[in-house]
Amino acid sequence: VVAYRSSLANLQSKGCGAMRVLVIGAGASGLVTAKTLRERGHEVNIVSDSERVGGTFENKAYKDARMVSSKFLTLFSDFRKPDAEVHMSLKDYVTYLEQYKSHFQLGGLMRMGTAVLDVKRKADGSYTVVLQCAGETTVREEAWDAVAVCSGLHNIPRIPVFPGQEGFKGKILHSSTYKDPEIFRGQRVLVIGTGETGFDIGYAAATHGASAVTMSTRHGFVSVPSAFKPELPPLDCIIMNFGTHYWESDWAARVGLHWWITTKFTRMGFLIMTGTTYGFNQWVGKRYNMTWEEGRKHIVNKSNKCMPLMSRKAKKQASWWQRKLYSYWDGDTSVGQDIDLIEGSIAKLEGNAVHYNTNKGGQTSVDVDVVVLATGYRQRFPFLFPGPDEKPAEGAEFRGTDDPLPEEHFIVNPEEPRLAYIGFIRPNVGAIPPMSELQAMWWCEKLEGKLKCKAPDYYKLKDSRLNYGVDYGYYMFALAREMGAVPSLFHWFFRRPKVAITACFGQAHVPIFRLQGPWACKEAEETCSTELYTQVMRRPFMMNFIFFFEAIAFAVINSVIGVLETKVGQALAVAGAGLGLAMSSRGDVMRSLRN
Repeated sequence: VVAYRSSLANLQSKGCGAMRVLVIGAGASGLVTAKTLRERGHEVNIVSDSERVGGTFENKAYKDARMVSSKFLTLFSDFRKPDAEVHMSLKDYVTYLEQYKSHFQLGGLMRMGTAVLDVKRKADGSYTVVLQCAGETTVREEAWDAVAVCSGLHNIPRIPVFPGQEGFKGKILHSSTYKDPEIFRGQRVLVIGTGETGFDIGYAAATHGASAVTMSTRHGFVSVPSAFKPELPPLDCIIMNFGTHYWESDWAARVGLHWWITTKFTRMGFLIMTGTTYGFNQWVGKRYNMTWEEGRKHIVNKSNKCMPLMSRKAKKQASWWQRKLYSYWDGDTSVGQDIDLIEGSIAKLEGNAVHYNTNKGGQTSVDVDVVVLATGYRQRFPFLFPGPDEKPAEGAEFRGTDDPLPEEHFIVNPEEPRLAYIGFIRPNVGAIPPMSELQAMWWCEKLEGKLKCKAPDYYKLKDSRLNYGVDYGYYMFALAREMGAVPSLFHWFFRRPKVAITACFGQAHVPIFRLQGPWACKEAEETCSTELYTQVMRRPFMMNFIFFFEAIAFAVINSVIGVLETKVGQALAVAGAGLGLAMSSRGDVMRSLRN
């Protein structure tokens, strides 16, 4: 209470009026947004139609479900859990959110079992919100200065409609209703979709007595495990910021110079280690837009237990030396059964058969008893865009269309800054909760008119079917740049070198954006110099040596490009080119005279 009053007084002293803000949703994004807003002195209330905190992590959980992002990346900047597993179970992560709620005393701000029916903007820029409590028939209207939508990406299932579906003799369920793999015992199972949930369900079916397991994909995927070995840092901790996410020239960031170079080395590494360039030990399911030129376009599937069960079947058709050399990555071959993969689109359902048009121009079919639709979720905000959940879309394979997301970093529209969408992005290799934390901080700065600049949106994934797919590191640094929260490597190198090493050679962990700027705190400095620094040092020596060499190379390249981007540099380049042409022409004249 004392901290809240102090924050409120500080806000008012700066001429910024404290607002009454309604947060919709009690998942990770809703909790961190409410905590962040209250920290700035705003009056906050959280409403959720659920009875428990956790959002998707609570409502869509299933047996043995685990986080694919590590605790080092996922946990909030000022509430760390050193004793937690590296990749927490969903149950443990929900417990973490409960502890976060208690630690920051958010319980008194919450109204659970309360649905939001309508949100309307008034002429003065504030909002009228219509609410309905569970078990009540009446509704109530409330006035709020601002609204934060934190209802989550994974809310309304995306349900495909296939020809002949009404006559299908098997069972069809969406992955959102899946809870226990025992439903697959003795069944022929088809999983449609190869995202992380699809991989989890395919593996569960293959290891819990299904008589046959098939997965299908239309566009392919990129599979890289969330962790390679227990003694190594997880995947999301072996990425470097310097010259990759920041501290590079504008031209290099715009064209994706880092990705253009490192994509080739990454794919060659996959080939040497696992015999394939599609992904790590990924012998099937090549992503449709996988090229050697540009890697900044893929959302990586990090749920890797299913991949060996698909790859080992493909390896049986390879030469003996490939099987001998690359089967190491498949682990214990007695675990689970082989999984078939169909690459193509469903033509029709007939009896127990599912018929496909394959991507290679042929046809195939599979007999199944259970079809699991791991087809994702729709982007719907019925309280903002009224209408039936199922909107007909001509020629669409799926029932319904998506509601739009805002223009500015997927957080707000410029003409409506008091309505924020928090957590509606998909990172390539990252996690949504820390992105939500930085988004909430950015929104506070936006409301108070304190953003320092406008960062370009180079973070958008190229050729991605998800318009909200982003490069995690680029996105985080874009928001931090606008807030003035990018740490100074020079400053920290002399003050606390371990912090500088973490910020430079580590991943875009949210604590590094609290080292300096409007949200700086001592806890972030300690986290960077201990917990996160340790992950950098846990990498193999050769990996850090390569990162160091890469940093030096990118520093030289970007320094030259940076000079050429200035007017003086451009003038010198033009003058040099002119001088070169002149010398060449003079040489041609002299040779002509001698001849």
